[in-house]
Amino acid sequence: MLNIVGVGICEGQITERASKLISQAEIVFGSRRALKLASKFITGEFFEISKFEERTYREIEALAEEKNVVVLSTGDPMVSGLGTKLKGNVEPGISSVQMALARLKEDLCNTIVIDAHAKKFEELELIDKRNLLILADRNFDLSAFGKRKVAVLEDICGRERFLVGKADELRISSDYSIIFVWK
Repeated sequence: MLNIVGVGICEGQITERASKLISQAEIVFGSRRALKLASKFITGEFFEISKFEERTYREIEALAEEKNVVVLSTGDPMVSGLGTKLKGNVEPGISSVQMALARLKEDLCNTIVIDAHAKKFEELELIDKRNLLILADRNFDLSAFGKRKVAVLEDICGRERFLVGKADELRISSDYSIIFVWK
């Protein structure tokens, strides 16, 4: 049995259902950060995933045919997470998207979420349709938004930094950033 379990992005965000799945697992896989967030619930063996690639996913799935396996996903497995990479049951978690929207007091239903982390952003035509929430890294170029009002949220649950201003006046300094652009 394979469960892909969201562990949130901050300490204390693991749901009761997620904690039970983790504690019942014979083997738990996850990034260093995910394993740390779930450490008090892990009772079986655990292994850090060092290479997030197709071969690793297939090996985990094969192991799950014989054992009760949990793969931890920081945030929510279905928000730019491991939920689409593995074939198993998904248990949601609290994502950085949800945290950012809560801090900004913005509704997800009025927002388009885009993953531009280590990718080229090309969805400029969406700006006039809805608010944009962009998962980004320090290489993201805010200049495409000109003088438009944006928020930059960096390292949520870490050394958090929150800036609001005109896009052409702000700089991103973290690889764990969220850009919010008002329509």
